[in-house]
Amino acid sequence: MNRPKTAASLAALGLLAATALVCGAVVLRNPADVATLERGAVVTRRPAAPAALSSGERVKPPSPEPTTTASAEPEVPAKAEPARAQPEEIEGALAGGSAALGALAQRYPEDPAVLRPLALAQGREKAVAAALVTAKRLFEIAPAEAGNDELKQLLLRVANGPPDVALTALDLMAKHMGSRGPDLLYEVMTAPKFGDWIRDNASRLMLDSSVRQLATPALLVADDLRRLTDCPTRALIARAREEGDVRSLHYIKYYLTPQRCGSRRRCIKCGSVAKELRAAASVIEKRKNEKPAAAPPAASAAP
Repeated sequence: MNRPKTAASLAALGLLAATALVCGAVVLRNPADVATLERGAVVTRRPAAPAALSSGERVKPPSPEPTTTASAEPEVPAKAEPARAQPEEIEGALAGGSAALGALAQRYPEDPAVLRPLALAQGREKAVAAALVTAKRLFEIAPAEAGNDELKQLLLRVANGPPDVALTALDLMAKHMGSRGPDLLYEVMTAPKFGDWIRDNASRLMLDSSVRQLATPALLVADDLRRLTDCPTRALIARAREEGDVRSLHYIKYYLTPQRCGSRRRCIKCGSVAKELRAAASVIEKRKNEKPAAAPPAASAAP
């Protein structure tokens, strides 16, 4: 008679226990997690905060991630300045001529103060082939030496000598002296002391595009006037007016000089452009007086 009551009591106790467990779980759960679960999202818990430190302890910061840095480019060491001879060494070698200077040049192969007197000494001693080699080396390491008057006179003397060394001198002027080289070629072309053969060779070199790129505008317009077989065009006269120096003035004056045009008459050859020629001559004269020309006037009389 008591078994049904007992079974009913047990069932009631089991239901009560289950209800208590569910309620306890609900109480202990994070409300934010419950809300998230209700929305159907996945809950990801953050790692627990570190335990509180005792007084005086410091929190150790996390170690940084190791980084890989590219190795720095090795620095290129600066080129050392070439050795220079002492003035007393040069003075002592000068007394010994090209032999002593040549020995000094072996010790100081990049010293212009040694190579310059060596080239000049070799020229004086008629060792012109060696002088040209030394001059070429000098112009390579010190381009400003191409403006040295003594060296220019040496090259002009060699150009007026035997054909083999003369052509070497012209090649040196054309390729290794910057804008000063073509100026020397022009002097060879126009100075009466040079023979026709070397003048023709210099004139052919001046037509080379690489040489004309080195030449100054003043030289180019003078050479264009020199090569004329007829009267200059107005365009060429305008160039001479803007860029010409005393070398162009030489040819302009020639075209303005009255010449015999009949049995008893004298007239200006290029009368159709005489006005432009006079204006160009006036401008060049004024420019010449304001600033000395870079090169002397041509020595030849007329084209």
